[in-house]
Order: sequence, then C-alpha cells, then structure tokens
Amino acid sequence: MADQTPQQLIKFSVCLYKKPSVDSDEFATWLTKTYAGKAMPIIKKHGIVQWAQTIAPPHFRPPFREALIHMNRPNWTVPDYDVVQSYWLKDITDMQRLTTDPEWLKLEEEAQFWADMDLGHFVVGHEFIMLSGGKGSASA
Repeated sequence: MADQTPQQLIKFSVCLYKKPSVDSDEFATWLTKTYAGKAMPIIKKHGIVQWAQTIAPPHFRPPFREALIHMNRPNWTVPDYDVVQSYWLKDITDMQRLTTDPEWLKLEEEAQFWADMDLGHFVVGHEFIMLSGGKGSASA
C-alpha cells in the first residue's frame, strides 16, 4: 500500500480585543473556562480538527516592543490583541458551517459583553511545523 500524504489543514485564526472595561485576567478566565466549555461541543459538531487559544497578557507587549527598537525594526508592531483563537480545518466550509450554527450565534452574542466585536483580524493559511518536541522536520 502506498504512503498517503496527510491532508494539509487550513489554519484560521481570529485575533480579538477585550472591551476596555473588562479586566485582562477576568477575560482570560472567561475565555479558557466559560467560553471554552460552551464552544467545545459546537466546534466538535462541525468537524474542526484542532482549536487553540493564545492569551496575550498586556504585560508581554512592552518588552517585545522594546526588543523591536533594539533590532532596528521601527515599522514592526506588537499588536494589542488579547486573544488569538486558532482553528485547524479540513475545509473552509467547516468554519462557515460553525459560524452560522444558531448555537454559535448565541455564544457570539454572549461574547459581546467581553470582547470588542467591532475590531478584530483574521489570519488564514497553512501551518508548517518546522520544529516539534525539539526535533526538526525532514525538510528543516
């Protein structure tokens, strides 16, 4: 039997900001506990392969902004995102089905208390893992 190449997944990331009135620690707790608990069954229902939350505490930003100055990268930025939600998809229609699910829409309504839904960013592409567990990939 011939080796089968694994399907290249689509990584879809949503960069979000908390509302200014929301405490950063409370936002992180809400995301990783309450929101995650409600979102997980809906995400699974729509065949999302993997889901990750990258919490970006505000105190991480100044040292990296300073590093950019020392690296002579004046036009580079460290965004003020408070979270990046990443979803690995077999097909872009998986995300379309998820985001039109009535349960998801209800969850998005609840999120409006916590997150600034007027501002955000999408990042879409293929992820290539070059190092994992201290070991490089065959092509690295």
